[in-house]
Amino acid sequence: MADNAIVLLTGNEVFLRREKVEEIVTAALPDGFADFNYLRMDAREKKLVDILSSWEERGFGGGNRVVHVENIGKLRLKGQEKVAEFFLDRVKKGGVPRAVLILEGESVDKRTSFFKKLSAAARSQDFKPLKNYQVPSFISQRLREKGYTITPDAAEFLSDFASSELMSIASELEKLILFVGDETKQIELEHVKGLLMPSRSYSTFDIHDALLERRPDTAHAALNSMLTEGVSPIVFWRFFQSTLGKARRLERARTGEEVTRISRSTYYLDKLKRLGASFPGGANRALVLTNKLELASRRGNLADSFYLGYLLDGLFRMMR
Repeated sequence: MADNAIVLLTGNEVFLRREKVEEIVTAALPDGFADFNYLRMDAREKKLVDILSSWEERGFGGGNRVVHVENIGKLRLKGQEKVAEFFLDRVKKGGVPRAVLILEGESVDKRTSFFKKLSAAARSQDFKPLKNYQVPSFISQRLREKGYTITPDAAEFLSDFASSELMSIASELEKLILFVGDETKQIELEHVKGLLMPSRSYSTFDIHDALLERRPDTAHAALNSMLTEGVSPIVFWRFFQSTLGKARRLERARTGEEVTRISRSTYYLDKLKRLGASFPGGANRALVLTNKLELASRRGNLADSFYLGYLLDGLFRMMR
């Protein structure tokens, strides 16, 4: 990247945005100079003239300088028309020598003249949240970058169990690497379960198997045991919604690519197919019931265990 680059980073996926910022700063500033030549500003608290002034300052020791402006979409431009014109002219001419300007925020209003021109002139990159089917691939890629591989079923389990936020998943991956240690570079399902459920006698997989085998007593025992051991109800709602949602998508898949987006594990795909086939008309009604009860649990006054238990009873009643 040129030492006078102007970069506009937007999108709702904060983790990827911040990672890109770190990448730019690391490339622009040599070790030992970041503390002196990296400046972070908040557009909600600063005027455009302050940003421009900081951008034009010379770097310590004559080196590169990075000015990082957060929440750029919140920048107030009223009464700064002349400054905005001068700022855009500076952008159009290629920026400030030896000064990288990073403008970061969730979004900017490209309907306005200022941000429309800025977006066209800057190096723009938009970071959208990953779709659910993309998260296992994200997990695999991150681990490969660190010298590890992970089996498809282990990546699926981690994706379903953990929060969908990449910041949270990245944190879990760091824990997973520490948990595995030097034992192996191949991460299996048992490693993931050992990290996430070290002292639990049941997992959500046991509930899945109990549904397939139509064993309501086992399903309720697994649910109640895990709740007693402190597993968050959110984990169960996410498990039911994700699993039934994938079963429905598998029923509707028409191409191999659509199937691969659901899972790369033939074992897991077979279980999803069998689960969907357990319900008359497919998994859609089961997913609708799940979503209704999850909403009721958030609005109601009863414990989550009541709604989750009621959901299990409803799912078993739906089965052929």
